[in-house]
Amino acid sequence: MSRRISWKFFPGALASLLLASAPPLAAQDFDAAAVAAKRLLAELVAADTSNPPGNEARAVAIGAGWLDAAEIPYRRSRFGEGRENLVARLAGDGSARPLLLLAHIDVVGADAAAWSTSPHQLVEEDGYLQARGVADDLGMAAVELVVMRLLAEQGIPLRRDVILAWTGDEESGGAGVRWILENEPESIDAEVVINEGGGIRLDEQGEPRRIEVQTAEKIYQDFRLVARGPTGHSSVPLPDNPIYRLARALTRVDAHRFPIRVLPTARANLEARAALESGERGGAMRALARGDDTLAAAALLDADPQLAASLRTTCVATLLSAGTRVNALPGRASANLNCRILPDSSPKAVHATLIEIIDDADVEVEGLPEFGFGVPSPLSGPGPDAIREVAEAMWPGIPVIPFMSRGATDSRFLRARGIAAYGISPIAVAEDEASRAHGVDERIPAASLRPAVEFLYRMVVRIAGEGSSP
Repeated sequence: MSRRISWKFFPGALASLLLASAPPLAAQDFDAAAVAAKRLLAELVAADTSNPPGNEARAVAIGAGWLDAAEIPYRRSRFGEGRENLVARLAGDGSARPLLLLAHIDVVGADAAAWSTSPHQLVEEDGYLQARGVADDLGMAAVELVVMRLLAEQGIPLRRDVILAWTGDEESGGAGVRWILENEPESIDAEVVINEGGGIRLDEQGEPRRIEVQTAEKIYQDFRLVARGPTGHSSVPLPDNPIYRLARALTRVDAHRFPIRVLPTARANLEARAALESGERGGAMRALARGDDTLAAAALLDADPQLAASLRTTCVATLLSAGTRVNALPGRASANLNCRILPDSSPKAVHATLIEIIDDADVEVEGLPEFGFGVPSPLSGPGPDAIREVAEAMWPGIPVIPFMSRGATDSRFLRARGIAAYGISPIAVAEDEASRAHGVDERIPAASLRPAVEFLYRMVVRIAGEGSSP
């Protein structure tokens, strides 16, 4: 694969950052910063970085122009045709390891015919900003860059370097961040990472109700089941039809329930959520968190598929393939099992369990290439402490709830290297907006941009600033 790197330095700007004194928070014009974030978001949306093919170089060129205007040094790296990452850095005094602000700049494809507006044009309507990527993850990318500009313009003294990384291909396996880690790991080496995966959730009145912080992810692993049998004309059925054999195997997998495991992140999540629940549901959460009455509590909470999936490993059939003609016996039948594995287990252990469940030596269970995994991040430390303190300063009494993501983000590659990564988008959304991230008419509340900039700015200053407080 070809490689092209460019790095721009502005020594004078970096020196001024280290010598200047930090202005009070009141001096920050967050309203103007929100306007800038919206303008940058509109440019990123219009770049159309749908993956495939990605074309992240379009977004990188836009970000580079904004960084040039602020005289912030950056690096562009190429990991494929039309595909680039962007890494920028503000220097601290080196007394603490860096803070990394991470966002991906590729987006999932969109069927324009199904949308009420053009998916690659930012539209403001009925109080919402609508376009592909506004929630996942171009909005966060825009807010992070605007916060970097605020730090540079105000000359905020830093004890940590603050790194901004826009990566490509997150939606299809993370080739962008993997390229950086394989070729230039020092450019994003950090103690703390702020990435997507969680965020601020709004209630029905549009007020912040809770903050969810992703501290762990389940392990993504696909397995292929394959059954084989004799072929021939369909007018003469033969024993060992691979479709029937495969169907029996899938039925056994469907009937199996992996055991509940209340890991530290899940326990903290249940304890925090129990305070927001009433009746039997809240009692079940508290019981499960304590380890009491687990069977009865699990039976009640299993009625919520999302919650149940956070407490146990899951495997589900997602693809089937068999036969070549309607009048011919199939020689082969296969299925894909998509498993989301609790982080205290492993693909190897689940592979062994599947073989035991299926209990048929004539059905092959093949583990497909691993997707990458990192151990959970600590529930306390510079990142979580800053999130809690800033959240309390902006929205007194709001609960901050750690959780384990059922999906996968680029954080897994950084956690695998011992870097504490926390998923928390600063853009507040309601549950409805959060569920639209990969769907039709993806949107965020327009009013969320201003507090998003302030929240992330305060968090960065709290983590990386010299003695600053929220």
